[in-house]
Amino acid sequence: MDDLYAKLMERMDKFPLGAPPSDNLLNLLRIIFDEDEAELALHLSSNPERLSDIATRLGREKGELETLLERMADKGLVYCRERAGEEKCYNLLPLLPGIFEMQFMKAEVNPTKKKVAELFDAYYHEGWRDKTFTFKTPLTRILPVEEEIVPKQEVLPYERVSAYIKDSVYMALTNCFCRHEAELLGRSCGRPKDVCMVFGPFAEFLVKRGYARKASKEMMLDALDRAEKAGLVHVTDNVQDKIGFICNCCGCCCGFLGAITKLGYPKSVVGNSRYLPTIDEDLCNGCETCVEICQVGAISVQEEIAQIDQERCIGCGLCVSHCPSKAMEIRTREDWSEPKANHLDLGAAILSERDVG
Repeated sequence: MDDLYAKLMERMDKFPLGAPPSDNLLNLLRIIFDEDEAELALHLSSNPERLSDIATRLGREKGELETLLERMADKGLVYCRERAGEEKCYNLLPLLPGIFEMQFMKAEVNPTKKKVAELFDAYYHEGWRDKTFTFKTPLTRILPVEEEIVPKQEVLPYERVSAYIKDSVYMALTNCFCRHEAELLGRSCGRPKDVCMVFGPFAEFLVKRGYARKASKEMMLDALDRAEKAGLVHVTDNVQDKIGFICNCCGCCCGFLGAITKLGYPKSVVGNSRYLPTIDEDLCNGCETCVEICQVGAISVQEEIAQIDQERCIGCGLCVSHCPSKAMEIRTREDWSEPKANHLDLGAAILSERDVG
């Protein structure tokens, strides 16, 4: 059995973000995959493949295979694509983003989930600290608080949170998996959990499997407003076309922002927005509201004037929207990299950088 799960670790490491081998990961995989699921996972593609093609390729009976794949989809181990008039397609999910999030989306509280949370937390600090979160192309990027972008500045289409919501056909809300994991570990910050957003076919999959609830545009915009009022940062895929999610993140619980606050990698997993706050020293009274709202510790107050660490700042705009004296304004930054065109380009870039490093 150990050899089976060791091979599964190797399979998980083939995904762009990777999964470095570890005893914590081995123990984690033993809990979330049974032996039949682990064996099948070794032979599943990373891209959706028709059920009949999988059965033919593996020489297995279609009905028996579908039963197993459906069980794995319900457990958040594989993705099932369903389109009207077409055969179901399945593919193995990566550990992150994918399997990790789905283990906590239902906000279940039981001994097994607590053990999974402990192992994921240990693996996050051990397995990814020096081996995975060091590539140059960020997996995610920051979407700024839209209302704080001054009118005279050009706003690119993929920078508007509201546009994603208003233009999407299918959307859903789910629980913040990171804050639920933190709750299981006894250290949640208590900020709202029901504000994480998913879009498109993956949202439909999550709703059907009970991991999310379908949401209207009004529900999504309300969640966006509640997230901003709670001081949460909008984090999405580092792509221009067809984003899959918008997480509303805190620096204390979030795995993405934790790359900055816990692992010390400001530029690796979370890509900056195109903006940077500036301070009007004549208006700033050193109240430290911006210090308290900043999720990545990028602001300090010196001699009663706020100071921004531009290397650490992610450009979310929360300090601007929460400043009581209106002493802050958001401006375009120079050291900004445009998001990749799509998920294929993003994955290819990260894989190439992992190979080089």
